[in-house]
Amino acid sequence: MYRYEPFQMKHSLSHSSYGILGKEEQDGIWITVAVAAAFSDNREAVSRLAETCTRLSLSPEQLLDVVADFITQETMDA
Repeated sequence: MYRYEPFQMKHSLSHSSYGILGKEEQDGIWITVAVAAAFSDNREAVSRLAETCTRLSLSPEQLLDVVADFITQETMDA
């Protein structure tokens, strides 16, 4: 079982960006098994993406592809 959580990277007092940690439960402990470095300034969108990844039981090997698609879509919508 995997779960995905957003994380915050502070660049200054007024600027942050967000990435995703992929975690796997091992013997009752959640271990980080995948990291998508901070890739967006949109906390809400990254949180929704992490929730979707968890709900769909995304494999950690797929995380970077999903994030790349997210970035492409975010760029197109801007």
